[in-house]
Amino acid sequence: MNKLTLLAWIVRSILFLTAFALLPAANATTSQFIYKPASPTIPAVDLQKVEGGHLERFQIPFQIQRLSDNVYWVSVSYYNVTVLVGKESVLLIDAPIARGKQILEAINTITNKPLSAIVYSHAHSDHIGGAGVILEESGNNNIELYATEAVSDELVSHQMTIPAPTRIISEGFYFEGHYLKVNPNLVGHTPDNTVFLIQDGNRTILHAVDMVHPDQLEFRNFSLAQDPIVFQNDLEALMSMDWDVMVTGHNNLGYKEDVRFLQNYIADIREYLGRGFSKFNFSDHIKGDLPYAWFNGYKIEVIDFAHELLARKYRKGREPEFDIVGKTHVEAFYWAMFTR
Repeated sequence: MNKLTLLAWIVRSILFLTAFALLPAANATTSQFIYKPASPTIPAVDLQKVEGGHLERFQIPFQIQRLSDNVYWVSVSYYNVTVLVGKESVLLIDAPIARGKQILEAINTITNKPLSAIVYSHAHSDHIGGAGVILEESGNNNIELYATEAVSDELVSHQMTIPAPTRIISEGFYFEGHYLKVNPNLVGHTPDNTVFLIQDGNRTILHAVDMVHPDQLEFRNFSLAQDPIVFQNDLEALMSMDWDVMVTGHNNLGYKEDVRFLQNYIADIREYLGRGFSKFNFSDHIKGDLPYAWFNGYKIEVIDFAHELLARKYRKGREPEFDIVGKTHVEAFYWAMFTR
């Protein structure tokens, strides 16, 4: 990616996220949660989230919420990272593009210990494209860059200009007295997607990006999930893990209640699509000499039917959001179910 292309991508991303941030926060389980101002000193209790809307979170330089003795949630313009303070230095999980300076400012607010490690969750530049800026701004050429072999391979195959990993990780690794468990098997979002578990005192923090958007419906096509069925299976895997709070790629702190909401939402989509497949006949659309038109006609009929049922249950109270992403969710699973 050359500099002009990268600049254009950043501008488009900022414009999009500004518009997306105007949407209201909504979740079917909001009443279960406790909303308080972000605190860099007081750890969040179970089901505690950070108060404030998407636009507010997008406009301020950063927010910090302490999660345990040594682990922090840092939100910078709608992107979230995990900060782990070790005995002598700091480890950062993910480095979102165009946010490197703010992340360093946030770390300096938490501690005066230097940053010594950055971990890549997956090779999407919006989540790790700020690593180069962080290396440059910190003035530390000895910062270790951790990633799985799959992430490293993706960076190479897509010819990305993001700094290459200096340490390849697999099942887990230690950082200054803390063990980070690595799970590279939740690959519905991308084939290199990596999830991390950090045990700190009596709390376990999960870092899982682009799988759940707490207090929102998911981004279009379930965050561009490359395999929706595997993505759904990944949610089951998340629920089976032992963790207390999740740092997601976007929006608020996440809990198993957020994952369960998404599971129910997907289950409803699949049920409604199943009804549509049973109700409508593909043969009714075999007209003319263009097979693509046959498939398209059947697709529209089934998706519109399922989307209408989904809207009856989930649209109220989140109308602008649902109208942007709802049909993309239905279409993602239409093709996954149609081909399987």
